[in-house]
Amino acid sequence: MEKTKKAEYSNTKKIGLFLGIAAAAIILMLPGINGLNAEGQKALALTAIMVIWWVTEAVPIWVTALLPLVLSPLFGLAGTKPTESKINIYSQYASPVVMMSLGVFLLAAVIEKWNLHKRIALNIVYKMGDRSSMIIFGFAIATGFVSMFMSNVTAVAMMLPIGVAMIKQLGLSHDSGFAKALALAIAFAASIGGMGTMIGSGTNVAGVALMKELAGIDITFVEWLKVGLPFVVILLPLSIFTLNKIYKVKEVSLGDNKVIEKELKSLGPMSKAEKTTTIYLILAISGFVFRAQLSKIFPFLTDEGFAVLVGVILFLIPVDFKNGLFLMDSKTAIKEISWSTFILLGGALTLGDIFSKAGIAAWVASGLGFLSVLPEIAIIFVVAVLVAVITEACSNFVVASAFLPVIYGIALELGIEPMLLMMTVTLSASFAFMLPTGTPTNAIAFGSGYIDIKDMIKGGFVVKILSIIIFPIVMYFIAAPLTSLF
Repeated sequence: MEKTKKAEYSNTKKIGLFLGIAAAAIILMLPGINGLNAEGQKALALTAIMVIWWVTEAVPIWVTALLPLVLSPLFGLAGTKPTESKINIYSQYASPVVMMSLGVFLLAAVIEKWNLHKRIALNIVYKMGDRSSMIIFGFAIATGFVSMFMSNVTAVAMMLPIGVAMIKQLGLSHDSGFAKALALAIAFAASIGGMGTMIGSGTNVAGVALMKELAGIDITFVEWLKVGLPFVVILLPLSIFTLNKIYKVKEVSLGDNKVIEKELKSLGPMSKAEKTTTIYLILAISGFVFRAQLSKIFPFLTDEGFAVLVGVILFLIPVDFKNGLFLMDSKTAIKEISWSTFILLGGALTLGDIFSKAGIAAWVASGLGFLSVLPEIAIIFVVAVLVAVITEACSNFVVASAFLPVIYGIALELGIEPMLLMMTVTLSASFAFMLPTGTPTNAIAFGSGYIDIKDMIKGGFVVKILSIIIFPIVMYFIAAPLTSLF
């Protein structure tokens, strides 16, 4: 009998486990930190252990997200009684944004349940023809579009097997530039596409929550679209064009795309469930777009309230009423929804709240006064570079959650519109293109077997540099004039 291979607890995780504890202990034992009060010092210790454990994954990331509930009372930082800074370590775990995520995840689950996502993606790819570069563009556009409305990981997990099937059908080897470009294009398109909407990634959802908490601004679906969509429209084709050039994807026919056609035919005609889901999806997206107008009729209807409403109604729309079959069922919901994500989001929001209210943001901001001599567009560039570099080694979700309170304090200190810099942090956190550790989408693409580390670094470095250079231009001259956020 073959022995089951034990999961390896890597040296990185072992070091991270003790390093996090040591870092927190050292900070707590210091006689004082210049510029921080006692509450801020305790909050810094909590931040240190959480960030280190998140980065190294010494323990499951959702377990780390529970640390504010465990350590805040032990550190004397916060508990059931309000502190001077009004830190609340419980409410964020059931914040409006967490509830909004529930509705969004249910909508994504119903799309997957009835295979609608595959039909949409396959049709987009099929329309692109049989030229090598256009096939890659087709996969990228399909992946990018899907990732605007559901998990980036789901988009890659859906599209990559189809891409691998095509590569095998064409008889291409591991050394094929087309194969490498296609695998990377799918991963990068998911990250870029996720920037387009406020529900496009967990990073965006967390960013919206923190910006509302810090700046008191409720970002609507449309306002985010005005900022995020220009980046998708510009960066997606440029990044794919760049990959085609780097890996020398020739403008020649690779034969007809029979794999895509076969996949489409195998789906058959749209079922009643698919048609119903399509109509409902259109109505749901329209509701997010016009939620501000709906609030005039229903004054208490918020984005999160609408999202939960959308999720609940899924359980009430019949596909086969006689047999009790509805668009969504509890078994599918429990299976498909990542419930640990809600804990992770709650922990990140709580840490952000503590980080800001304990004075750490102001403390860090005071040490970054050198930015005051730079013009506004240069500050955007510096912040984008800093976040884009760190996000290669640390989850973009964690980077955004840790940086937003700091950047908010910096913006106030420098007299810059906080929303401008906070959107810069949230969006540039998606520029993790160089390493498999940067984002799960990269890891999945790496696992295809068609790209090596050197391939991802080669393509990812160029796309990252391109994104960083273009970012301040798009943000300052295109997105900013379109939105009322800043």
